[in-house]
Amino acid sequence: MRVLEISDADQAAAWAGKWFARWGAEVIRVSSSRGAGTRAAEIALHGGKTRVVVDWATPEGRDALIRLAREADVVLSDLRPRDLEVIAFDTLGGERTRARAAITPFGRTGPYRDDEATAGTLLAIGGYTHLSGDPGRAPLTMPGPYPYVQAGTLAYSVALAAALRTNECATIDLSIYETLATLHQFTDLMWLADGLVRSRHGNRWENLCPTTMLRARDGWVAVNVLQQFWPSYALWVGGVELEGNAELALNAGRMAHRDEVEALSEAFFQKLPAREVFREGQEKWRVPIGYVQSFAEMRADPQLESRRFWRGIDTEPGVDAPDTADVVLPGSAFQFAGDRRAPERPPRPILESTEGVGWHDMEALGGSAPKQRPLEGIRVLDFTRIWSGPLATRFLADLGADVLRIEAPDGRGPAVVPRGVGGYYPGGDPGEKPYNRQGLNNKLMRNKRSLAINLKSPEGKRAILRLVANADVVVENFSARAMPSLGLDYEALSARNPRLIFLTMPSFGSRGPYRDYVGLGPSIEPISGLTALMGYGKDEPRVTAMAITDAASGVCGLSAVLTALWQRERTGKGALLDLSQSEAMAAFLAEEMVAAQLSNREPERLGNGAWNAAPYGVYRCLGEDDWIAIGCTTDAQWAALARLAGRGWEVDGRYATADGRIARRAALDELIEEWTAGEEKKSLARRLQSVGVAAAPVHSAPEWLSDPHLEARGYFSTLKTPDAGQYRSDGLPLTIDGSRGYEAWTGAPALGGHNAEALRSAGYSEAEIDDLAARGVIVDRPPV
Repeated sequence: MRVLEISDADQAAAWAGKWFARWGAEVIRVSSSRGAGTRAAEIALHGGKTRVVVDWATPEGRDALIRLAREADVVLSDLRPRDLEVIAFDTLGGERTRARAAITPFGRTGPYRDDEATAGTLLAIGGYTHLSGDPGRAPLTMPGPYPYVQAGTLAYSVALAAALRTNECATIDLSIYETLATLHQFTDLMWLADGLVRSRHGNRWENLCPTTMLRARDGWVAVNVLQQFWPSYALWVGGVELEGNAELALNAGRMAHRDEVEALSEAFFQKLPAREVFREGQEKWRVPIGYVQSFAEMRADPQLESRRFWRGIDTEPGVDAPDTADVVLPGSAFQFAGDRRAPERPPRPILESTEGVGWHDMEALGGSAPKQRPLEGIRVLDFTRIWSGPLATRFLADLGADVLRIEAPDGRGPAVVPRGVGGYYPGGDPGEKPYNRQGLNNKLMRNKRSLAINLKSPEGKRAILRLVANADVVVENFSARAMPSLGLDYEALSARNPRLIFLTMPSFGSRGPYRDYVGLGPSIEPISGLTALMGYGKDEPRVTAMAITDAASGVCGLSAVLTALWQRERTGKGALLDLSQSEAMAAFLAEEMVAAQLSNREPERLGNGAWNAAPYGVYRCLGEDDWIAIGCTTDAQWAALARLAGRGWEVDGRYATADGRIARRAALDELIEEWTAGEEKKSLARRLQSVGVAAAPVHSAPEWLSDPHLEARGYFSTLKTPDAGQYRSDGLPLTIDGSRGYEAWTGAPALGGHNAEALRSAGYSEAEIDDLAARGVIVDRPPV
């Protein structure tokens, strides 16, 4: 595959190109100048690519771009919309081009289309910054390139999907803002269903106890104790007295005594080193617990070492690169396992060229007739639960795949739920069929079908073995031991269908010393490296409080399936894909990890700051909890902000250069907040944007859910379910040839709503289906 990456930034297109290069594509990166990218970014993002410098503002440069695009299967760019028009992006490509993907901060249409953006301003407007940090303090920006990696990974996946299924070139318009909106778990549901604005709670999860970070003897540990884990956890940290305390037996009681439960837990943990707490909690008590790893600890982590997650840097023959001799890069979030391992190219330094660059001879792409949505005709059996897995399969369904959700009879909860019990029900009312009205289920089940079947019964297992014969993909995110214990692991299913692609998504992957450890987002996040960067300072680490690793692994899961489908088109073989949710987040931090190795020191927690820019942060505005995110990354932007503020900062020599501003970051932030504190956040953001400064209000859920830009772009979807009626929800964060495909979308199905239909497709007679229903093997209502 040949990929042309057109970019002047180390952002979303760089990540999309990185994934193409990682799995064997030939990637040429075209920039208009050599730019000011860092050495860490060059190593982390551009290894294996060929770089061409082309001034596309000139006729000669445009001609060179056109020539390169004619030979590309995929053309990627993250230039701003006005620059895409300069290069006539929509006309680039040739006979072999199957996908043309533009990744922009706000999309190519709408009121914000030409706005400036940074990762910090995107996270602010997208509703993330509002949720992280301590109550009463400034909200915290998630460090790292999260918006760009998620958008780049999604662009990689959708471009592959388009290339797989069409003979014509699909033009993709992907919005990073919309990508962030799509990846909220339940923040939107709290507002839409219950009228509640999700707020900040520091390291605590707002509705579960104990789910937080606590001190150990030499660091911090993270616990995520759901109800089923409480007896074991209580015995571990408090003995039979705590385990037998009836007042704390249920989460509601523990929430009422949260301070006491956390204090008791912390007193126990402080007797042990953090890593020992992690090992003992997992191996002896089997509770979801993690700990804050430094980058150095991650490099020596036995799980990552055993899975060969770290990968060395190859150098070109004759090239002396002493600074990379001991540098390692994170690998992919997923691996091809077993005898169907796909080639993962070693990362090589970027090759520089300014002329005479062409493509190696490769076979032209095949493909079938164009379809309305790129994955129509792909059949998926979805065994997933909670968030990461259902998110991956929802993307597959949104793009047209026929996704059949294999549900446990009681997987949606009980048949009867008292009114007032949380569940994001429409109008707060569980109704007569709460299992079909629960908000998170309906959000994640759109465009899917439902088979509710008892997999522990012999008949249930036989039904799956018959269904898998005609499936393309199986996705599951149970613990590593679950599917093998059911007799439904890859070996059993691929024996029925050698072309099957099987994606398994355990917390730590399906092999290695942590294989059987249990993990959920809040306990996995500190192990992934993100918490080494996030916090108010050295001794105040913070988690996002959003189970962000689930969102990361969900999008990575989509990319894994598309990568394997592409491999199958070439080889005819299926594959076993082993995805680690912990490694998904770690892979996102490649540039930060390389930078730490090059400098030979651990990164600092800068709060809302950036190590290479100032002013860059979150500043108080008028209102009880109103804030604005501002990011000046050039001297010109700083000068524009200073003139707009009218405080004479532009003539203060101390702040004239980026180095001066960075050295005086704290003092500069105080000056700026004195100004912003008297301003309304939305109007100030618009004024700053009008002079070319990246700025955005810190949005809460009701604000981004009513944002005029998202409305103007037609982002939100409106669907109908059998028992919840019509509801408004998030949408697909991209268009393909101008369409989001909503006209083909369907709302979440009723539990077991496709039992008969699915079993008929596997060859069952009506009498056999009736018998399975009579014996409770298949259900359309949870058992009482």
